[in-house]
Amino acid sequence: MEMTTCILLAAACFLPALIVSIGRCYREKDLLTSAMVFLCAIMVATFVSAFFQADYILSLFDTYGLSIRDNQSYICLALLSGSILSGVLLLITVRYIKKQHVWKWIIAAFALFLLLMMLMGIGISFTTGCSLDQGFFLACCGTLGATGIAWGLTYKEICVIGNIYMEAVICLLSALWLTWTAIKAYRQKNTTFRMLIMLAGLLYGTIYVLGFLGVCYHYAMPMEEAFDLCYHELMATASLWHTSYSIVNYLIFIILFLVLTLGNILAAKFILPITYRIAEKGLSLNL
Repeated sequence: MEMTTCILLAAACFLPALIVSIGRCYREKDLLTSAMVFLCAIMVATFVSAFFQADYILSLFDTYGLSIRDNQSYICLALLSGSILSGVLLLITVRYIKKQHVWKWIIAAFALFLLLMMLMGIGISFTTGCSLDQGFFLACCGTLGATGIAWGLTYKEICVIGNIYMEAVICLLSALWLTWTAIKAYRQKNTTFRMLIMLAGLLYGTIYVLGFLGVCYHYAMPMEEAFDLCYHELMATASLWHTSYSIVNYLIFIILFLVLTLGNILAAKFILPITYRIAEKGLSLNL
């Protein structure tokens, strides 16, 4: 199968979800449904963009000595299988997702993405003879690079945007949500304990804001230079920890990112039920 045909079929896998999300957005007209339309449109647009740059993507792999032409059938099979599975799950998501379960769906989607990368990594390992660790790393880098190329970005630019800034923004938003829930808990019931929780939440959110500004200041340079700086820092960290460059990437950009983000989400979910129960009791007393 030609790569261009495979890319078009992959894009078609997400069209049902896009159509359903548009219909739901038209009926409900809220932030959640608008975000779902945006997500589905991004998925379709990414594959359509990749279709027009498929030859360039293949030539770029050739340039860096990572030709996938010999394994093109496997790549097409993996791409279509992943797209079909992701398209079905996205269709179910946009059809049935409720506001109170948004974070569960996001976590599940990220877990699915990691699973697909692991399967692709195993396939790359078997076809190229590299280690499983290197195969998973190549799968992640290849997916990230192909996505960047589809949007007219270089590999370095998409790495800086995705791994540094987007992950930093997501961590910051999860921390601010935790801060907001702590403030909400105190407003529901003004006790000393809840005031301490609110103060801790404010301090925690402030630390994240300062950390985010620090990251932005540290990498306030052209993206090519920011990538090189980050690469050398990761290599130095790998040398200090006596491990490989890929392992350091996993620890920072996957494990640490998940621990911080999910930790904030779970902590906020622990506080939110308390505020809801207090609000319900207050409403009952008023009645």
